[in-house]
Amino acid sequence: MPGPQVSQAKQQLKIIIDAYLNEKDVERVLAACDYADMAHDGITRKSGEPYVLHPIAVASILAHMRLDTETLMAALLHDVIEDTEFNKDDITETFSRTVAELVDGVTKLSHSSDKEFNKAASFRKILQATLQDPRVIIVKLADRYHNMTTLEALRPDKRARIAKETFEIFVPMARLVGMNEMADNLEHLCYQNLDLDMYNDVQAALLQTKSKRCEYQAIWEKKLSDLLEQHRLQGRIKKKDNNIELLRHFVKNDINLQELTHSHAFEIILQSIADCDRFAELLKDSFKVLNFQDNIRQPLPGGNQSLTMRIKGEKTTLSLTIQTELMRKAARFGLVLGESAPQACRSAIQASMQNLNVLVDGECAKTTFSELLDYLHQEKIWVYTPQGHLHELPQGATAVDFAYSASLFLGNHAVGSKVDGEIKPLSTPLASGQVIEIITDVLATPNPDWLSFINTQKARRAIQNILRDQDRDEQLLVGQQALNRALKLFNRSIKDLSLSDWENLLNWRHIQTQEQLFEQIAVGDLLPQLVANHLFANDEHSSSASSRLIQGTEGADVKYAHCCNPVLGDPIQGHLTRRGLIVHRSRCHNLLHEQKQHPENIMPLHWTTDDSEDISFTAYLCIDLAMNDEQISDLIYQCRKAKSGVESVRNYDGKTYVNIVAHNRKQIAQIIRDLRMNFGFPRIVRLAQPIVMPEASKAS
Repeated sequence: MPGPQVSQAKQQLKIIIDAYLNEKDVERVLAACDYADMAHDGITRKSGEPYVLHPIAVASILAHMRLDTETLMAALLHDVIEDTEFNKDDITETFSRTVAELVDGVTKLSHSSDKEFNKAASFRKILQATLQDPRVIIVKLADRYHNMTTLEALRPDKRARIAKETFEIFVPMARLVGMNEMADNLEHLCYQNLDLDMYNDVQAALLQTKSKRCEYQAIWEKKLSDLLEQHRLQGRIKKKDNNIELLRHFVKNDINLQELTHSHAFEIILQSIADCDRFAELLKDSFKVLNFQDNIRQPLPGGNQSLTMRIKGEKTTLSLTIQTELMRKAARFGLVLGESAPQACRSAIQASMQNLNVLVDGECAKTTFSELLDYLHQEKIWVYTPQGHLHELPQGATAVDFAYSASLFLGNHAVGSKVDGEIKPLSTPLASGQVIEIITDVLATPNPDWLSFINTQKARRAIQNILRDQDRDEQLLVGQQALNRALKLFNRSIKDLSLSDWENLLNWRHIQTQEQLFEQIAVGDLLPQLVANHLFANDEHSSSASSRLIQGTEGADVKYAHCCNPVLGDPIQGHLTRRGLIVHRSRCHNLLHEQKQHPENIMPLHWTTDDSEDISFTAYLCIDLAMNDEQISDLIYQCRKAKSGVESVRNYDGKTYVNIVAHNRKQIAQIIRDLRMNFGFPRIVRLAQPIVMPEASKAS
């Protein structure tokens, strides 16, 4: 007989499902509950409570979202294969093949003593199962959410490890499938377990100013209500619990504690898109608008649709989300809504699923896991076909990336593109909201030059597969032509290469013949731009340390751009010039300008490592605090404690500017976190370059 805790949990689950499932389905769910209780009999959690309370809690979370019977049964049985003597066949025989497949999909692998391999292989398996049945990821997210609410029984180091994994993988996965309410709840729990001191300081600041905040919120709510009533718009105003949004901004260092306590948020739920547009225009006419985004026409990840607006008041700022009731529901639940979600939501989730499908094509589990992390955290854009089909691509993607995202035929036979109706080169970087049309020729084949500007693994793999399948004579011709085009930057051609030039190249690539070099270019193993750069960059001596740190640039003259000062770990791109290969941060304004003018000279770059103790970079920090001598001494001590050097500290215009010497981006991020904690959480920004200030203000 189940104990009182289990009986009570089971009864609570029954009350929830009675509200929307028929009698037969309720019986099936309760049968799965009894089976889970039997399978986990005698097993307890770290807290000492019966283990079966966990799967019942997971099922209850999903029942509140009104998930179907099979999903609830899978939630109740999700740990049976992993933790008990029962297997997939047992579940198939007792319940159904579908339920067994769902349970197997969320079951972790543990075939190796290598924990990192097991983790990578398990996530890859979850991805594969999710592509077969999206309900797998829904169960997994609910499982992780309940685990995050019960971390207090674990050691602090284990709590932090689970929270970090949740923050890096499960939070962005939830947003990817439109389950933003789940993502917010998970993110909130992550902050509690990753940095409790920071979390408590923010909560204390919010609590301290609660009465004043409520006063300001009431004023804002009346203004908004009056505006709706005055213009006879039917809708409702909902005060948003924006603690998670404020925490997110605070953790990301977007605002300081003072700004944090003067920020408010409301949701405006209206009856139609036309009403949303009209109300947004009324707000623009009535208030000072700091920021406006139309995410109804350009949905966010997971198909999240709304008009968002930030308004400046006399003493406070207001964040508004304007949407219809269906949009609000879709933004909260996404994938859970299935076919009842708006088309834009379904299209966005489908586009994300297609990208996940590309990730699981690789053979190596660890590579798949690494690519998943990159994909989840990279900035993305959303573009459309002329028929209105949405495609999700990484920031910096080009028309070629779009072509391969749409279909192999379009990619393999592309000869040009139209962006919003205008003819554009295939190397054109795309922006969210654009409509892309690919011009094709059935006789055309991929160009190896494309490898220098494409931004997606799907396009790269497809192009290299085609190039490798060409016959040798064709490869040699393609390689020669590509090298000739690259040499044009230096006003040269293959005919201008001397015997010593060829000897230099062959020694550099450790090969015997010119044909081998052409083959390497033709199949995408070597960018022709790097060959030209190796020979004719003006500076004779290459930066060997820089070349070693950046993949594929051995022997090239590599320099770091002074306009953005990249450091190890930053997302980077290369700009090929006559002075060599200049490395920029990916979002550098100068690079983006050059990319629009001469996209053929821009190439994606990747670091060979994310950590190197034998090379240092200078980073420029601005702290929203005018420090006195004692604080400056403390700042220098904190930096040295973090194994970082301090080049200079200067006060100017109420702020402190610090030049630090660090090994990589991670170290800089850690130093910023430490300094914020130590000095009362001021905003600290990493600048692209040192600020120019009057000599009189400098101190060190």
